[in-house]
Amino acid sequence: MEDSFVKKVRMTIEAHLDDLDFNVEQLCQEVHVSTSQLYRKMESLTGLSANKFIRLLRLKKAKQLLSERELSITSVAFDSGFSDPAYFARVFKKEFGMTPQEWRSKSAKCEV
Repeated sequence: MEDSFVKKVRMTIEAHLDDLDFNVEQLCQEVHVSTSQLYRKMESLTGLSANKFIRLLRLKKAKQLLSERELSITSVAFDSGFSDPAYFARVFKKEFGMTPQEWRSKSAKCEV
């Protein structure tokens, strides 16, 4: 069961996923906590820093968008809140073990 604070943070982040400028400071303002309090709570409840939690939610959104074949990888990067497609590809590969293009190809084979 998800902690209510984590749920509130997740919902706030998800509302801003396509905002390239959304950051930890804005998150703190929206959930009404200080930066240090947010980091402390997120680390204890999720094991992730606030930045990593934001990035993870963006990457999960990117996986969903990658299944839409008409979107380019660059569009997926921007639509999931990444301002640099090369950085997006790097962190995607680090998190999921394959590039966005490889993931898209693999998921296409699974659908057939």
